[in-house]
Amino acid sequence: MLREEGSSVRSAILKFLLTGLVVLLTVSIPATFWGRSVAQNLAKQEVLELTQRLADYAIGPVLNPDLAAGDKSAVAQIDARMSPWMSDEMILRIKVWDSNGTVLYSDVGELIGETFPLEEWAEEMLAGGPGVVTLGPQDEGENIFEAGSEDLVEVYVLAGAGTDTPLLFEMYFHADVVRLPEHHMLLGMIPVFLVALGVLQAAQLIPGIALAKRVQRYQRARRALLQQAIEAGEQERVRLARDLHDDIIQDLAGLAYALDSSTSADGSAPSEILQGSIRKLREVTSDLYSTPVNAAELPAALSVLVERTRSKGIRTRVDIAEPLTLDSRQATMLYRVGREALVNIMKHADAKHVQLSLKPNGGFWTLNIADDGLGFDVLKGGKEKHFGLRMMSDAAEMVGARLELASTPGGGTSLSVTTGGRPIAMREHDMLIDEAVLSAGRA
Repeated sequence: MLREEGSSVRSAILKFLLTGLVVLLTVSIPATFWGRSVAQNLAKQEVLELTQRLADYAIGPVLNPDLAAGDKSAVAQIDARMSPWMSDEMILRIKVWDSNGTVLYSDVGELIGETFPLEEWAEEMLAGGPGVVTLGPQDEGENIFEAGSEDLVEVYVLAGAGTDTPLLFEMYFHADVVRLPEHHMLLGMIPVFLVALGVLQAAQLIPGIALAKRVQRYQRARRALLQQAIEAGEQERVRLARDLHDDIIQDLAGLAYALDSSTSADGSAPSEILQGSIRKLREVTSDLYSTPVNAAELPAALSVLVERTRSKGIRTRVDIAEPLTLDSRQATMLYRVGREALVNIMKHADAKHVQLSLKPNGGFWTLNIADDGLGFDVLKGGKEKHFGLRMMSDAAEMVGARLELASTPGGGTSLSVTTGGRPIAMREHDMLIDEAVLSAGRA
């Protein structure tokens, strides 16, 4: 039993850890995408600021009307200014546009003088709007020299702001200028994020283990109290059985012999009446006194109980699968529950048919006893029925079994108890039985 309890605690802790892992993945995946988006936006902002500084301090001072006229000296000035930057492998292309969509300057001479339609956002930028950064493939008409390249970072800013002829300054960067900072930021964030979640998980696990052990100690103490109560009840039953057998039954037997010669007014001998009373007392004694049974003895013990129901005219069908893989505590519990159930059927059910089966059920064993008798309302039954239900429920719980009861007035009663393997937690209808018993006890 201790091994089973330890297994239950380990299972609960494992479920807790698995749940934490699922939560960790659920949180970390969207958090990673969010962090990636933030890192990418920061990298784009840095590229935009770099391009704006080049437009203001490298291109702006050499912009003059001669550039629009295609003056080669003006182009050469920009070449000289941008040459150090073009040596950077991250920068792929540079262009300067006017408001008509004409390329006034490019590091590729073939583009100078070409005109392409400007998009709406470009016209807004010329009117003083913010710069634009995009990351992706470049396949517009102006990109004849970038076609087929991988994703590129395209940046547009305003050059010559505040002048009569503001121009658009365009630069193309390799995608790594954004993705490398993005990856570095993610690599810096993920360990911190995972460590924080791991510490949180560990902080929750410690009180979780303590709570599981506390519940385990409570269950162990409760089971021990049930064991003591049932054992005390069994000892008292044995004592009463012995007292009846050794004293009262013996005295009545002697009295029966002494009255053999006399007869009663209706012609029946007092000894016959006494003999009937003695037989009833012997049945009561047998019901009170029940020794523990093992798995090998359980089918025969249940058969003895079934013979009693048959002697009352109740047709009883038995189906027991053998061999039984139960320990002596489980077998004894099944016998006691079966005995109490059959006694209740004989006393209260007014049944014509009873079905008793004991079969394996997915690694467990289930004893099922069903009758076609009067049935009863579990919540409104009498104290005697509730006492029997409480006794059966306690006996089942003591060995970690599950007891189930279904009954309706006029619809018969079905009782099953499942045991074997690890302990099974009591379910809703077990609590229904407990509430019914407590209600009856308070009545």
